[in-house]
Amino acid sequence: MTEHDFAEWEREAALDRETALDRAVADDHEVADELRVLLQLAPPHLPAPADRMERVLARAALARRRRRRAALAAGLAVGLTAAVLAAAPALAPGPTGTVLGPAASGPASGAMPPAGTPTGTPTNAPTAFPEPSVSASADAATGGTDGGATGDQTADGVTPPRPVRFTALDGVIMDVPDAWSDLTVLATAGRPESVGYVASQPMFWEPGCQIRNGERPQVCLAAGGLFDNAAMVSVRVIRDEKAATEAAKRSTLLRPVEPDKACLAEGGTQQLVAQQVVAPSGKAAEIVELSACLRLPAQATLSALYGLASSVRLFGPAADSPTGPAGDPLP
Repeated sequence: MTEHDFAEWEREAALDRETALDRAVADDHEVADELRVLLQLAPPHLPAPADRMERVLARAALARRRRRRAALAAGLAVGLTAAVLAAAPALAPGPTGTVLGPAASGPASGAMPPAGTPTGTPTNAPTAFPEPSVSASADAATGGTDGGATGDQTADGVTPPRPVRFTALDGVIMDVPDAWSDLTVLATAGRPESVGYVASQPMFWEPGCQIRNGERPQVCLAAGGLFDNAAMVSVRVIRDEKAATEAAKRSTLLRPVEPDKACLAEGGTQQLVAQQVVAPSGKAAEIVELSACLRLPAQATLSALYGLASSVRLFGPAADSPTGPAGDPLP
């Protein structure tokens, strides 16, 4: 074989390889097309896992257990709420009405315990209160006009509070600390509501008060403002049956609020509000609202305030609070 013949043979072999490769590629395309058509016409049936039904049943059982637990929890919550409401002791009806407010069931969350309870900070106290600072007027802040408590004392040396009736406020009665002052400003043509006041310091009626911000306050403190560890409380009656229904649902007796302008003018550092619901005989339920302005109160002052708010009632023996402006400080 000559060199020319070998070259010719090699060229024919290359052409044969290319022809075979083209034929193989064409065959692959035909196979791919046939497979695609087959899959479109007859998709394969993939069998479900062997334990599919067991898993479905297990999930259904778990869902039933969760629904039963949720229903049981809801039933228990409703039952406990009904039991608490039914067990809350209500004061027996007296000659003039019944107390329905939150304090009827004892100390409420966020309120200070009455005096005589173990010391310590309440679990849900509205805020932390610093101890009172020492001042030359401390006696007047805690002991009234004569700097000391009057009246009989208990065995542990604590003077019991005195029941005071605010006749102009539908006869509301409260246990006022013995050394504190109290009075009632009667309604007038320009002032449609009567307001009661209780304070740990001596108070002036309206004619003896200084004009502030263009107005003369109904009542002011004889010292010109609150001493440290002192409190001044206003008492109003809100005759709104719908609001009384909402107030009776609250579990907290003393609620902290932002001090208003009148409280700040007296030197107050904080303000607490209590709402007790009462039902006078023959009348719709109404709210007795106490708004307390305090300056750096200590635990004893807060306990006295709690006792005052929780003692609201409409019946029982009590001394009448002095009423009407007289132009002189209270004795």
